[in-house]
Amino acid sequence: MLLRRCVLFPFPAVRLVRRQLHRRHEHIVLHPEVRQALQLQQPVVALESTIITHGMPMPENVLTALAVEEQVREQGAIPATIGILDGRIKVGLTREELTTLAKKPRDQVIKCSRRDLPFVVSRRQSGGTTVAATMLIAHRVGIRVFATGGIGGVHRDGQETFDISADLTELGRTPVAVVCSGVKSILDIPRTLEYLETQGVCVASYASPGGVFPDFYTRDSGCRVPYNLQSAQEAAELLRSWRELKMESGLLIGVPIPEEFAADKAKIEEAIQVASAQAKEQGISGKEVTPFLLAAIAKITEGRSLQSNIALIKNNAKVAAQIAASLSEQSTKTENLEQKRIDKKPLVVGASILDLSFTVDDQKRDMKLDGATYSAVAKQAAGGVGRNIAEGIYKLYGDVNLISAVGNDQMGQTLLQLMPKALQRGLILADSHSTSLCSLIFDKFGDCKLILGNMEIHQSITPETLQAHHQLFREAPLIVMDSNISEQAMASILQQAQKYKIPVFFEPTDMFIAGKPFKLLPELTKNIRLIKPNLQELKTITEAITGEHIKWNPDTKLPQSELLQQAKGMIKKIDCHFNCIIATLSDHGVLLSYRRDAENDARLLLDVGKSSVPHCTRFYAAPMVHNIVNVSGAGDSFCAGFITALLRGCSLDECVAGGFVAAEKALQSESAVPTSYYSNQESFESRYKQTAKIIQQQSI
Repeated sequence: MLLRRCVLFPFPAVRLVRRQLHRRHEHIVLHPEVRQALQLQQPVVALESTIITHGMPMPENVLTALAVEEQVREQGAIPATIGILDGRIKVGLTREELTTLAKKPRDQVIKCSRRDLPFVVSRRQSGGTTVAATMLIAHRVGIRVFATGGIGGVHRDGQETFDISADLTELGRTPVAVVCSGVKSILDIPRTLEYLETQGVCVASYASPGGVFPDFYTRDSGCRVPYNLQSAQEAAELLRSWRELKMESGLLIGVPIPEEFAADKAKIEEAIQVASAQAKEQGISGKEVTPFLLAAIAKITEGRSLQSNIALIKNNAKVAAQIAASLSEQSTKTENLEQKRIDKKPLVVGASILDLSFTVDDQKRDMKLDGATYSAVAKQAAGGVGRNIAEGIYKLYGDVNLISAVGNDQMGQTLLQLMPKALQRGLILADSHSTSLCSLIFDKFGDCKLILGNMEIHQSITPETLQAHHQLFREAPLIVMDSNISEQAMASILQQAQKYKIPVFFEPTDMFIAGKPFKLLPELTKNIRLIKPNLQELKTITEAITGEHIKWNPDTKLPQSELLQQAKGMIKKIDCHFNCIIATLSDHGVLLSYRRDAENDARLLLDVGKSSVPHCTRFYAAPMVHNIVNVSGAGDSFCAGFITALLRGCSLDECVAGGFVAAEKALQSESAVPTSYYSNQESFESRYKQTAKIIQQQSI
């Protein structure tokens, strides 16, 4: 039985026609550390800057801001203090920027809520962001957790003045979790909680005895809220459900001030009354009321309230970071579990080709490449190694994603009509180059004698197009890569495989390009865990990895024992680089080199961790196949069958058997991939399990 595939060649790069563009927030500047953390889905905590500009005097404001950031870092999260400098919204202030903002005269720094942002940006001014503005910006850049001291609310005479903080409206429309010590004591807390309920905001206390909501300086506002969270893990679970439900409102978590820093409620209330009277006397109104009252209370209490303020904001930052870290950990665990599920769609990246095959039917003479005309049967079919493997997996496994390139021309339309719709989700449509076309010449015995092809379009698979399909990589349990794509594209695939810890199955395609990925850095190629070369390709790969020239010229017409000896010699030089090498020996069968511990658990072939486990080799003779019609796609179908059984958690023998029975159907089909392998997946499974028992007894 022949397990060869069509030979394909790469050509120079072409211009990408269709490209996904990403929006940029031109006015928002992310600190590189924050940007990286968000990209890697690490825990990030947003922090406001009004404590720097309006909440505390110098030098306490700078020292507190830095101490708060340090609290976040100690819990394993990245702090992102948000402020505005010269019209640029900074997410993640540097120490220098933070100090610069703190030292600016108060009349040159605006206390920025949502309404103030356009003005401050347009005038290139500086500002400290309130809870409302910080929430808005955090949400824009993808930060889910925000720590502050206390939120604004309904003022004590709000029923008459309608003085209600924009923080409450923002909580009603921006999905960010705000961790605070409740509503500032200077406000009307019962009316504030009623207003939040009207806005649909989920409000919870955190580790509060009896579920009492805190009121900034003290641990007991006298108001209870419906929910009381006992730990960061419990809070993270709430946040996860809140996000999964796609709630468009915020979430408020009230953390009581540490008991040793809590103020005497009666004394604080007395100070509030005095400070409020002073504000009225001096005509203080609007957004200046809160900073005035806080400063007045600090003076009245001889600095004790300031110390309480510092203690509670540091504690809130600590709790927020713990929640963010727990949420990130839960997300990572969920993603890892999802990646390990076998019902995830494997991803294939490679060539899609329109095949035109000509099989000589002139029985009177042998075909020679001498310019003569021979009678032949012409056929048209969808081909390409990557596309063939993808269609095989689709029909045997159930579903698959394919990234490939097709021209925007008549041949491309023909190719699309021959492909299942499910394989067209990740196609790149290019205008500048024609669809890849292969002309295959078979002699009267069915052996392929010549292939002519134009393959330039496959260079449309660029790092940019692959990045645009990052979600397909992230969800894949296995990536299959053929050798028709460029080295740059291979590097991009391997980078994503490394990022998401996904094994790669490499199909070498042809002896002249089989060594291409092994020219890349070893750090990238370590995620290539399985390869399926023929003898010529195995020689190329061995030479590429070891740097040694192998004098032996593979010839499948040699005795089987000699073939096995030579193949084992080459495999021994490189087996430590892979979990599994499937060397196809034409119609002799396949020689398997695999991790010894995978003999009883084939899933270990998908392990992406470094392993020094010794390898075993076993030769599986190819079962006899009758009524052979076409040999061009048998190797690709073997891949599809092997991969399907592997993803289903089958034994090693069953994986090989799955490859054999799929290849058998391809050999008996006129097209590279059969219209149907079996009537259903259960029939395929039953067939390869029966075959596994036979080949197990015959393997050596």
